[in-house]
Amino acid sequence: MQIFFGRKPLGSLGNCILSLLCLLHFAAAGGNIAQAQTDALSIELNKVEDLEGNCVASIVVANRLGQRLDRFSLDLFVFDAKGVISRQLLLDLAPLRRDKTSVARFALIDSLCAEVTKVLVNDIPACRSEDGQDLDCLKNLAVYSRSTIQLTK
Repeated sequence: MQIFFGRKPLGSLGNCILSLLCLLHFAAAGGNIAQAQTDALSIELNKVEDLEGNCVASIVVANRLGQRLDRFSLDLFVFDAKGVISRQLLLDLAPLRRDKTSVARFALIDSLCAEVTKVLVNDIPACRSEDGQDLDCLKNLAVYSRSTIQLTK
């Protein structure tokens, strides 16, 4: 395959440089995926679904802190399409086992998911390791969403 720049072929050196640039670009894009797998603590809004008039959310929590969390809770705010706070939730997800990924399912709001645009992780009011040490889990937190609803911190 020959790659052209304007009307002239790039030649083998040009093709090599372009291929290298493409490879670097894809490696950088893949780096974000690799980062998501190595973050110390991550929460992914994996799925939302309407169930009996409620919006039910499933989140995936990956604890890669190297220690069990005996206390762990999330302070969440749910926003509607106008950016107005619809609900505040306090979720207790403890315990979170060391180097383990867990799933939690809960009612996000008592209306349809289409009415929700964003969920904010406002705080992590409780994050304590198995040895009783309080940790700043919000600092180490990465958030992701596979849903049409944005998850932020």
